Amino acid sequence: MKLKKYPVSQLQEGMVVGRGIYEEDMTVILAEGTVLDRQMIDSLESRDVSFVHVRQDVMAAPPASKDAAVKAALAGAAPKSVDRLDARRMEPVASMLNIVPEAASPERDAALAEFMQEVADTVDTRSVIRPRSVQSMVKTGVAPQKDASLEAAYVRQYDDLYLNLSMFYEMTRTSGHIDAQAVKMLAQQVLPLCSSAKAITHIYNMETQGDYSIHHSARVAILAGLMGQWLKMQRRDQLRLVIAAVLLDIGSTRIATGFLKKAGCYTKKDRVLMQKHARLGHALVANSPFGADAQILGAILQHHERNDGSGYPEGLRKEQICDFARILAILDIYDAMASKRAYAKQRSPFDVFEILSDDIIADRLDAGYGLPFIRNICNSLNGNWVRLTNGETGKIVYIDDSRLNALPIVQTVDGAFIDLNTLRTIRVDALLTGREMTQ
Repeated sequence: MKLKKYPVSQLQEGMVVGRGIYEEDMTVILAEGTVLDRQMIDSLESRDVSFVHVRQDVMAAPPASKDAAVKAALAGAAPKSVDRLDARRMEPVASMLNIVPEAASPERDAALAEFMQEVADTVDTRSVIRPRSVQSMVKTGVAPQKDASLEAAYVRQYDDLYLNLSMFYEMTRTSGHIDAQAVKMLAQQVLPLCSSAKAITHIYNMETQGDYSIHHSARVAILAGLMGQWLKMQRRDQLRLVIAAVLLDIGSTRIATGFLKKAGCYTKKDRVLMQKHARLGHALVANSPFGADAQILGAILQHHERNDGSGYPEGLRKEQICDFARILAILDIYDAMASKRAYAKQRSPFDVFEILSDDIIADRLDAGYGLPFIRNICNSLNGNWVRLTNGETGKIVYIDDSRLNALPIVQTVDGAFIDLNTLRTIRVDALLTGREMTQ
């Protein structure tokens, strides 16, 4: 089955959908095999769908009964507001997040070969297809250029945010009060850093120095700004979510700095003390102008709660946890595992996705927020340089965004393409820093 990607504006009646189209919560908009008619195309345009994979081996007449076809294809796909977004039943979620890759098939091999040929054509070189036993690797003979993808302007803006956030935390530590105006200025400083095309590449590839906890707060705030965009929040609500992220760990300013800088793993007694930051932060925010915002206040207290009641400090369950807390719990976990820490190895984002997926399936984390987060982060990783577990360096050139469990296709520095979905003995070990990319 040969597929071609068409912008929605170029779709024609009678075209056959080659890959299913989904809402961010994985509700089906149009199923694979649907024959497009005018009403379906118009509906896709209104839903902000950018492109559709269309079969090239078949062209059918539009359905005779357009109203009935549209009604059937779009049933149950109405977008939901962020304040009402709930997880679907976990049985279908579990099947969508199955970590076992799809079995190889002639159609999939053909689609991959077509993609490789398109890449080869762009570099004006002849492709050499290796034997079928290693068909997950294809070589063009031309290595990708080791481009320095970090923009100096972005790095400077991040450095300014880090400096101002450090000053705000120290000011709060000294005064015991939250300067609401300073928080609003910090949130406004975060928003320009929330470009999905570059934010993920930059915040996890920059060389950072200084206080890990401040960098963690800055990155979670940037992820919150991205999440607000991905959930199509109104600008005001995006800003509120970023403010909650900025204040997420403010309770740590009520804990002795000597304890916070302690190296090594926490003892059970240490963990009990550290867990107090949620209540301490809640008390600080409650006595600030943000205390009147139930979502912001709830996020500070509840971002370590879990849907199944296994979290802290109150062991709340999903229906008792506010939306902002459920969102920020996911971002907090992702950053803690995807970034470098003194006491733990930085994980590959794809390893983190598996861990998050397990928690979503077990109903510890919210599927309604976790699924769009994973999907959009995957999209943002295209073009990123990575180190593989076999020691090779490469660039992510393609991720199948129709599958949540998809692994990337990576082009190595010697020009080989490796499909990690089929070559399961190799994995992404880590994203590379800006310095490592240019060495």
